[in-house]
Amino acid sequence: MSISIKRLFSLIIYFPIALTLKIFSIKIPYFFTERIGHLAVDPDSFLKQYYLLNKRHPSCVMLAPPDLVANSRLIEYWKKYFFVIENRFLCRLLLPLCFHPLLKLEEKYAATINASSSIYKISTEWGEQKPLLQISDPDSAIGFETLGKMGLSKEDWFVCIHAREGGYSQSDEHLHSFRNTPIEDFLPAIKFITSQGGKCIRMGDLSMKPAPEYTDLIDYAKSSFKSELMDLFLCSKCLFFLGSNSGIFELSSLFGRPVAIVNMAPMSVLPRGLSDLSLPMLHADSKTGELISFSKIMEEETSNFRTSEEFIKAGIALVPNKPEEILELAAEQLQRAKYPYSLEESEEILQYKYKALFKDGHYAWGASSKIGSKFLKRYSQLLS
Repeated sequence: MSISIKRLFSLIIYFPIALTLKIFSIKIPYFFTERIGHLAVDPDSFLKQYYLLNKRHPSCVMLAPPDLVANSRLIEYWKKYFFVIENRFLCRLLLPLCFHPLLKLEEKYAATINASSSIYKISTEWGEQKPLLQISDPDSAIGFETLGKMGLSKEDWFVCIHAREGGYSQSDEHLHSFRNTPIEDFLPAIKFITSQGGKCIRMGDLSMKPAPEYTDLIDYAKSSFKSELMDLFLCSKCLFFLGSNSGIFELSSLFGRPVAIVNMAPMSVLPRGLSDLSLPMLHADSKTGELISFSKIMEEETSNFRTSEEFIKAGIALVPNKPEEILELAAEQLQRAKYPYSLEESEEILQYKYKALFKDGHYAWGASSKIGSKFLKRYSQLLS
């Protein structure tokens, strides 16, 4: 049986169920639940988009088979808005409904490729409204108790730190290795944060190499305190999240905490929150080492590259942010998070010029987040 005939057969078989769900306005969107970033961004964007249009939350179903879920505790939180089906057989049986013409969701949210993602427009329109999720009182009690065992009190403020490594998903690491960042590059920022009275908690998973022992970094990722609940708690209670380009920072965005993300690539990708900051990787000619202007990058398909191979074939060498630049970004986000903060006119102009490079078709077109001020000033010559 050809694929087209199979497709037609599936459409016919599922038509009565799809029509019934359509009549009763029940949504059954497909979410890529295997990755924490998608599990945070996609349902969040879907719900906010619907609410912005209809001033109410939808009746909707989420398929979340346990073996394909990045964080099962987050699924419990999504049950506030979704009727969640976790039975493997039922999920497999109902999956075709997600793609039926009567029900298929046109938006791809974070999974958008070579086009503008709607998550930025949605986040901008949502503005300063409260986040959809808040840590429950029982989970907060567990979280603060665990923090105590980690050596922190309720009065301590802390920053979540995450430097992406390649061990979490080795099957596709060859595609995304350009996003990796050594934890050592964060050490000046960590030293600064602790000098200001804060604590630094390293996020991640057990596959990561141990954090350097000569720092004040709390290596939660490889500790006995590591759990799905604590991942949510820490990301939701941190003063801000300081990390590299990896999906876990979206947990902080989900719970309304600001993020500061370094080594962002491709250049069209930005964090989505109004209070977020980021630094793009510089792009250089792999033969001459000469830096390529921001404007040239954003004028070409380079701006949306998503794999290491694409950059290599195009003759582009990505230049990671320097430790001192990461420090500057951390200091700026700390200032923004703790005190009133405003940009000088010259800084506003640079931000405007950078954002003006984004056009329809760029992934983060319409984003409200900003680039680190000192970084933009240092590389202002690349704007033209």
